[in-house]
Amino acid sequence: MSRLKQLSRDSLIYGFGEILAKGTGFLLLPIYTRIFSPADYGAIEMLTVLSSFLTAFLVMGMDSAQSFFFFKEKKMGKIAQRQLVSAILQWRLIWGTGIVTLATICSPLLNYWLFDSMLSWQYFAAAFAAALFSTVMSQSIEIFRLLYRPWAYVLVAMFGSIFTAAIILTLVMSFRQGIWGYFSGATIGSAVTAIFGWFLIRDYIEFSRLHTQWWPRLLRFGLPLLPAGLGFYVMSTTDRWFIQHHFGADELGLYAVGAKFALLLTVVIEAFRKAWWPIAMDAMHSEDGPETYRMIARLYVGIGVIGVVILGFISPWLVKWVVGPQFYSSWPIIGVLAWQSLFYGVFLVVSAGIWKTEKTYLNMYLMIMAGVVNVILNAFLVPKYGGMGAAIATALTFFIWIVVSAIVSERLWQVRFPFTIMAIQIGIGVLTVFWLTTQHEDINILIQLSVITAVIILLLFSSFDEITRKTIHTKVISK
Repeated sequence: MSRLKQLSRDSLIYGFGEILAKGTGFLLLPIYTRIFSPADYGAIEMLTVLSSFLTAFLVMGMDSAQSFFFFKEKKMGKIAQRQLVSAILQWRLIWGTGIVTLATICSPLLNYWLFDSMLSWQYFAAAFAAALFSTVMSQSIEIFRLLYRPWAYVLVAMFGSIFTAAIILTLVMSFRQGIWGYFSGATIGSAVTAIFGWFLIRDYIEFSRLHTQWWPRLLRFGLPLLPAGLGFYVMSTTDRWFIQHHFGADELGLYAVGAKFALLLTVVIEAFRKAWWPIAMDAMHSEDGPETYRMIARLYVGIGVIGVVILGFISPWLVKWVVGPQFYSSWPIIGVLAWQSLFYGVFLVVSAGIWKTEKTYLNMYLMIMAGVVNVILNAFLVPKYGGMGAAIATALTFFIWIVVSAIVSERLWQVRFPFTIMAIQIGIGVLTVFWLTTQHEDINILIQLSVITAVIILLLFSSFDEITRKTIHTKVISK
């Protein structure tokens, strides 16, 4: 099977799974936005942001280490892979329990600084425990992905999303537990899913002893990625901190709802990421690797920009159909925030040289650079433009990040990406989304549809033109 066909097939499978898994959370928005006020939703978002910070320390780069060494140990057989996986799980459980305990001890200070002492320590403990169980669950289902078993990955992830949603709804609606019900439900759901996932992949667990001989090797690979993970955290959450500081929980709640809609594109991006990464690792060590990367880069950017444009177009109606009236004003940021997800996917392609040369420490400098840029942009834009300023700052940060990463990667491994075509694709998309966002109420729907149709045709042509010419050229030669 060709890499493009395999990527297409696996992307569809992962896409189906992401729609079911992430779609569950999206379908709950009509309920959440009618149960929780913007201030409550802002508090949930802030606790989630804190848990995300903790997750960077819980992961410690071990997810990337597992992917890398799982393939590297393949020639040594399943026993070696089992020891690798077990070593990571043991480290995660021991280290993670310590980190969650320490963070919970610090929760009174966090409660005072961020929530005006409105929450008890149990709220923080539940949120942090949910983060730990989520990382443990994620490691188990990642094995399915590395084994090219996308359906198993999808089914376990889907079970986790549905089961967790059911627990949360029961606690929030039937038992009136509010924010506490949300996070305690997330803890129960992620813990049960983690147990279920590891039961299915139990052939890769070997707990007869501690596999401490693996820990130094794993930490050498993963530790340089921790600052990178923290940098990515700053890139992804600085907007929330600035909105909370300047405008409070109500504005943060509105922004969080808009970000949920932008996650619709993330479903597609995550499907691509999960399908692409094993193929990328294989192509990286093959003669046709550069050609594969060039083709995927052009296809991904062109089709991804189409997704951003369509999401920006439908966002006003989508918000009114789904959420409560007090959240309607969140629609303008959706099209802008969608660029963040798209650019993250671009990084997975254009950073190939960093991974091929095993210079993962460079990610640390790139992420720190991007984190600093994000803080500066948010400090400048949020006080003046609120949520829209935060969305623009985040999108610009991710764009600068991929540009610098691509330059560094090309110096390490020359792929010759079609940067001119990719820049034109992104430029067309940015102008279209800006036009739709600023002029939406003043433009006839037929005019909007006509412009979007023309943009889609242009982007599709720029995506497939080279591939079509190569196909025709190959057929002519074969005749």
